Amino acid sequence: MYDLKLALRQFRKSPGFAATVILTISLGIGANTAIFTLVHAILLKSLPVVDPASLYRIGDLDDCCVDGGFMNDNGDFDIFSYDLYRHFQDTTPEFEQLAAFQSGHNTVNVRRGNAAAQPETAEYVSGNYFSTFGLGAYAGRALLPSDDVPGAAPVAVLSF
Repeated sequence: MYDLKLALRQFRKSPGFAATVILTISLGIGANTAIFTLVHAILLKSLPVVDPASLYRIGDLDDCCVDGGFMNDNGDFDIFSYDLYRHFQDTTPEFEQLAAFQSGHNTVNVRRGNAAAQPETAEYVSGNYFSTFGLGAYAGRALLPSDDVPGAAPVAVLSF
């Protein structure tokens, strides 16, 4: 307690020094908090799925999902066709589930009320996409494998 009282008396005697110390400590704590938040969000936090350790992406490079073509210069697959996805799904019992999503960036026009339609980002996925990740819908239902058959009614899942 004596040391604390002495420190407060010294701060009152020299307020400029006290302000400098407080500002330096505040900046240090703020910078460390910001850096930790960034590292936690990017490196430490696991994916928001049921079992992230069991997820694998087919392919060996990180440049998937671009509109550059079916194969890259090294002969590796960049984009798989839907027929190849179905073939993998039918002939690879090593995978419990295999889901697909569309490459590239597409938009759909969405109208709210009487306002003009606005473009929103969209992605086409297979019917088992959400069950593969162990995710459900907040309201309504998520996509089902029965939605992947020809002639099935169109289904949309909205996020917020």
